[in-house]
Amino acid sequence: MSRHPDQHRDHHHSRHGGFGRFGDGDSFTRGRKFSSSDLQLFLLALLADKPAHGYELIKAMETRSNGFYTPSPGMVYPALTYLEELGQVTVTLHANRKCYTLADGGRAHIAENQERLDGMLDKLDHIARKMDSVRRAYSGEPGADAGEDGKRGESESIAELIAARYELKRALSQFMDAPADEQRRVAGVLHQATRQILDGKKNPTV
Repeated sequence: MSRHPDQHRDHHHSRHGGFGRFGDGDSFTRGRKFSSSDLQLFLLALLADKPAHGYELIKAMETRSNGFYTPSPGMVYPALTYLEELGQVTVTLHANRKCYTLADGGRAHIAENQERLDGMLDKLDHIARKMDSVRRAYSGEPGADAGEDGKRGESESIAELIAARYELKRALSQFMDAPADEQRRVAGVLHQATRQILDGKKNPTV
């Protein structure tokens, strides 16, 4: 028996590649978490363009978000199976690989949720532009620090934070196989930095 959509949502929480989740509690369309229902709707939207294999759908999501959102196969394939159970997609085998095609039930679901889908895609496009700004900042292109309206402001601050997270992730990857004493040194630095960040939040400068 198929699960009710709300029950299914509790079993498949999506994950973000690169920089993690937006947060907890609210939906992606309100700028927070990319929920399982959002993931399902996104998959249907991609399949509305053309049939695709699961891997192709994952790459399409990564491309659409300019590398920000890359769901794991462990999230995408169960979601596709669930959509098949609901009759919103159909599956055929091509060289022992499953190819997914949008069904009439999927088209109806998109039509019923078009406004939410448009909001999701607009936000992904916005994030993709920010990601492009970060990459251009790294490359040193002129004007990369400016916001979308050509002014320095909130978008620059967000880009700087994302860039810092990128840099930290790359640095940490170099110590995964380091000796234990070196890993403890890095952990100490991170603990100290965390305390400084939290102390600054509690006592913001005026």
